[in-house]
Amino acid sequence: RILSRSKFLQNLNYVPPFWILNGWMNLGVFMLKQKLWKSLGMISLKKQTIITPDNGIISIDWMDDPKTRMLPDNAPIICILHTVTGSGDGTWDFLRDIPKYGWRACVFVRRGHGGHPLMNATFSVMGDVEDTKLQVEAVRKRYPNAFFGMAGLSAGSGLLITYLGKESHNSPIGVAASLCPAYDISQAFKGLAKRYPMVDSVITKSMKKTWIHGNADVLREHCSVSFEACCNAETIMEFWESASKYSGHEDFDEFCKHNNPMNFFQGIRCPTLVLNSLDDPVCVRENIRFDLAEQTENVALAVTTTGSHIAYVDGIVGESQWMTKICMEFMSHAYHDHLHQTV
Repeated sequence: RILSRSKFLQNLNYVPPFWILNGWMNLGVFMLKQKLWKSLGMISLKKQTIITPDNGIISIDWMDDPKTRMLPDNAPIICILHTVTGSGDGTWDFLRDIPKYGWRACVFVRRGHGGHPLMNATFSVMGDVEDTKLQVEAVRKRYPNAFFGMAGLSAGSGLLITYLGKESHNSPIGVAASLCPAYDISQAFKGLAKRYPMVDSVITKSMKKTWIHGNADVLREHCSVSFEACCNAETIMEFWESASKYSGHEDFDEFCKHNNPMNFFQGIRCPTLVLNSLDDPVCVRENIRFDLAEQTENVALAVTTTGSHIAYVDGIVGESQWMTKICMEFMSHAYHDHLHQTV
């Protein structure tokens, strides 16, 4: 029903600017834009800190631009689950156009991200559903009359599906978007180091910077073997397997049992858009589960020829992001459908 109401969604055709020659250039321009927004001081976010029951630190980064400040308290809200080593700042390219759709936006910042120190030896590469539930409740408490959407970017897309599947009917989320997911995380990155060694290396170093650097004492004290293994990891999979104990699991297999989105997607109860690009160098085309939309009535899958990994540079000079456009088009139609049903 949502798709049938939108000509844009029915005729998806991402065409990058003429000067974007390939997926690598698309990704490079996207990364450059992220640095540009920060260096120009254009990022406008206000942090709401949350202390978890085990004294961990997570937060919600709220958009605080002039358009957002003008929104009524009952304006719909989109909650963003960031990338594997992301933050509120790093999500700005996706966020910046959202207020023009009449939506309020916030980013759920996980443990160890966004400058948060680890107060104990607990973090998860994919994020934690219990922490996400705390963030959702904080948003509901602040805006009790709002309609809620949720979008996950890259690793955040996996957390999104796991959260929606586990919570199912208990989740207040009315619409969702899983953007550039890897699907089966137990297998998705095993060949990445050979296929795209530079990509794997950059992400691995970023993971170490996010969780290991600055948290050495607390992590080493909890488990020196895991700490040394994380420090010595040369690939995403080596780091992930080594860090499993820090997420409260005995090993990577047990971690996947509780956190692999493919174990929980059938519990999704809200309309959910899944977006992938065939030239994605991180969540590669071979991982795409084309059968999921057929198995789950609430899921729609959109696959583009190009777009790279959460890049989708758009506009004559690359000023926009097409991924924001498709996400907000889908969510806005779901919101209007919700309003129609509640009248």
